[in-house]
Parts: sequence; C-alpha cells; structure tokens
Amino acid sequence: MEDFKIKGEAKSVTTSYGAELTYCERGQEHDEVVVFPGFFFYTFMDIMEAIAERYHVYGLIMRFEGPADEFNEDGSVNWAKQWGKDQYEFCRLMGIERFIHFGKCHSTTPGWYMVKNHPEMVKALASFFLAPHLKGQTDNRWFQMMSSGDPAQMMSAGLRKPQQGLAKKMEEVKAIGMDKADPEKTMAMASVIQKYAGASEGVWDSLEECEEFLKGLSIPVGYLFGTDDPFFNDFYESNMYAIMNTRGAHTVILQGECHLMEIDCPQRVVDEFFRFVADVEAGGPNEILGIA
Repeated sequence: MEDFKIKGEAKSVTTSYGAELTYCERGQEHDEVVVFPGFFFYTFMDIMEAIAERYHVYGLIMRFEGPADEFNEDGSVNWAKQWGKDQYEFCRLMGIERFIHFGKCHSTTPGWYMVKNHPEMVKALASFFLAPHLKGQTDNRWFQMMSSGDPAQMMSAGLRKPQQGLAKKMEEVKAIGMDKADPEKTMAMASVIQKYAGASEGVWDSLEECEEFLKGLSIPVGYLFGTDDPFFNDFYESNMYAIMNTRGAHTVILQGECHLMEIDCPQRVVDEFFRFVADVEAGGPNEILGIA
C-alpha cells in the first residue's frame, strides 16, 4: 500500500488484475459521491476536505507501477487508460454506481476515461486546469522545468504566491521522498507524467476520435484555468479549441491565477466546483465562457 502518499489515514483495495489501489476518504456522512484521483494527497487535502463538507469524497492514488492490463502496441503500459481502468475497478469494488469526478490537471485523465467508457456512472466531470489537447503544444515551458531536476524552480513558476506556497509544496516533496528519490526512478516517473498525465486525449485511439467525442458530449464538463498557468499557456491553442468544441462546456478562466491553485487559493477552486455542480443540478443552460 502506498500510504506514504497520503497525509492521514490510508486504505487499500486490490483489483481483479492484482493491483493494490491506495485511497483515502472524507465526508462519509454524505450520500453523494465525488471521486478525486491524484498522485499524492498532501497539498490536495485542503480541496478534498472542503469538498467533503458537501460530498462523500474518495481520494484515489494514481500509481506508476504494478500489475496492468492496458497496453500500447509495443507492450508498454498505457497509463492514461490504466489510471482510468483503475478508477473503474475502484468504483466497482467500493459499490459506487454513480459519482461526480473532480480532477485537477493529471487527475482529469481518469475522468475522461470514465466518461468515454462508462458514461452511465459519471454525473459530471470537473476537468480543472486541463482539457484534451487536439492542436498540439505552443510551448514547452512546464515540462522543461520539470526535467530541470530542480523541484523548487518548477513549483515557484506554478505559484501565484511562491513566497507563501513554496514551503508547503516542498513539504509534500519531502513527505513522499522525492527529495531523496533515486534519480533514475524519478526521471522514469517524470517521463510517464509528461507522456500520459498531461495528455487526457490519450484515452482515445486518435485525435479525430477524441474531437468527435467532445463535439457530441452529453455529460456536463466543467473547465477551469488560470491565465498565468504555464501549463495552460504551453497548450493555449489546444485549450481554447477544447473550450469552444466541447459540447455544453462550462468554462471559467481566472485572471492572474497559476497552476498550483490548490495551494494559492483552494477555496476559490472549490467554490468554482460547487458552482459548476449547482449549474448541472439546476438543469439550465451551461455557461459557455466566463472570465472572472
């Protein structure tokens, strides 16, 4: 069990294909379920606990190794699909028949898998800070910083208030052992992140299939971005194209916000999530573009 990736109590379940999935949960007193995947649950905890004021939230660890049954043609694991398959297996094991998916960046990818393959289970998808990329990259600033080997540099660039937030993020880095990790293993993990975590379009077999799916979508999708997020700007054309071509999308772009909003302004992120779900539950027309 990867309990070191969670701040607080951790639990686990084992899938039919032998993978042990680590998770945490909050808000057990509520009936409606939110599934929130992530690589680690330290800096994500403020968001998780705020959502748990209204929902039963499961925080599911997205793993980098172990048994798999989603493969590419060359035999390598397709982690975009595997994280989604893990989430499906997790829901099945936990008896979750229908849920709202909350995803931030990398954790939107399993949600897209679920929307594509098991739409009957997904009430709504909050695809925050990330959309499927149909137009490629316009820059590579974020991943260049990731491969620099200096976590502090990347974290600072992802924070609107680095003087306040960097210590919190670096505390997470130390808690999960990334400050002392095997460099070779760290680089392998970074390679998986670059190839799969920031590329939810990998859930589909082609960009054409992905685009057709977005244009015919029937499940509500909420997009949230910050204007100063280097990852948003690295894929600016793709993000704007997804906003305009995801049927009925609810989109908000926050002026001046950066990538690590879970540290800079967690309550603001949660408020936007609650507003999105309220719009879904009201059954009215979705807001197409809101600049806040």
